[in-house]
This record gives sequence, C-alpha cells and structure tokens, in this order.
Amino acid sequence: MNYLDVLKLTVLAGEIMIKSGAEIYRTEEVMDRIAKNYGVKYVESFVTPTGIFCAIETDDGQVFTTVRRIESRGFNLTKIDKVNDFSRRLARRHIPVEEGIAELTKVAREKSEYPRWLKVLAAGLGAFFATGLIGGRGLEMGISLFIAMLVRSFIIAIPDLGLFPFFLDLVGGFLSTLMVVAISKFYPISLGVTVVGSIMPFIPGMSITNSIRDAIAGDFLASQARGLEAFLRVIALAVSAAVVLAFLA
Repeated sequence: MNYLDVLKLTVLAGEIMIKSGAEIYRTEEVMDRIAKNYGVKYVESFVTPTGIFCAIETDDGQVFTTVRRIESRGFNLTKIDKVNDFSRRLARRHIPVEEGIAELTKVAREKSEYPRWLKVLAAGLGAFFATGLIGGRGLEMGISLFIAMLVRSFIIAIPDLGLFPFFLDLVGGFLSTLMVVAISKFYPISLGVTVVGSIMPFIPGMSITNSIRDAIAGDFLASQARGLEAFLRVIALAVSAAVVLAFLA
C-alpha cells in the first residue's frame, strides 16, 4: 500500500468538498472514512475554509503529513454528492488508490453542469418571488426579475480575474440599484421593495447557513470565518445600494 497516495486521495476529497461549499464536519468525516477504508491505523484531519491539514499513521508507526491551501470557494452540491458517493462505495468494496485519485481528479476538474441561461433564469426567479414575498406588486416583481437576470448575465460574463466575491457583490448591488432608480423615474414603483428584491440573488444564504451549522457542530473557527465572509458580502451589497440611493434617488 502506497500511503502517500492514500494521503493524496484523502486530501483531494477534502479539497473538493471545501471548494464546493461543504460543511467542515462533513468534510472531516469523509476524509477520515476514506483513509480508514484504505487500512490507515490513525488519521487526523483539521479543516478550515482556507486550508486542510491532514496526518495519517501506518501500522508500522510511519507518519505522513500534508497541508493544502484553499484559495477559492464556491457552491456545487453535485461535486459534494459525488465525493460522498465515492466514500460510500469505498466502504462497500475496495477501490484501488490510483483509480480513486483518477476519479476524484476528474470530479475536481468538472465545470458547473448548469448552463448559463439556467443560472440567469434562477437569479431572475429568485428576485421575482422575493419581491412578491416582501409586498411587491406585479410590476415590481417583473422589474426585479428583469434586472436580476440582466445583472447576473453581466457578472457571469466577467472573465475570471481572481476577484473576491466582495467586489462582485459591490458591482451587482450597484448596478441593480442604479437600474431600479432609473426605472423609478418613469414608472410609479416602490423603490425600497424593488431594490431589495433585485439584490436578493446576491445574498450569501449558503454561507450564512453553513456558518450556523458549523457552529452547531462545534467548529467555531470555521463558523466565525464563514460568518465574517457572509457579513462582509452583505455589507458590500448594502453599501453599494446606499451610495446609489443617497446620490440619485
């Protein structure tokens, strides 16, 4: 058994899950399960939203340790499901380490399986129904849908320049509010309701939810990190909307 390959496979699984938005406790659980299913006597994993630390000990007392930096994160529940499925299949039957590395490497390289038009439509529908839930009328719901789809299309079209989500939220909040204010000059709409509905697709709901779940599971460091990230993104939306409303509304 090549334990370095086992360690590589274990960390690869954790990296995919963290980058795809999995909770910390779930990531550590999957990593431990994979390593032990390959006969590792002792495994210790410490996962944060920005890094993975993992050590394994073999039957003869050898210890292998690695650190993996996590530089980008998003949300892809399909990848999380595929890693979970791999760990369950591994528990039922032996999968060669090389085959496991090849399978998870393929998963890691996969792009989003959802087409751009579907992402744009989802953003529009989210804004549409959110506006209705907070008291918006048909016209305001339609405007929110149109603006959310337009801004989401623009954000998706921006090339990957390594920008933090904070800056993308600033741009999204600014453009959404600017268009709502412009439309309000010609149509009698509720400005506040339409602005809130239009920027709703940018609210980091998954980050907030995972922060709470990590806190419940006792991973307070990860909970604070994710909570702070979500807080800063919400602040970015609020500031960008406030600037437009203060000067143009």
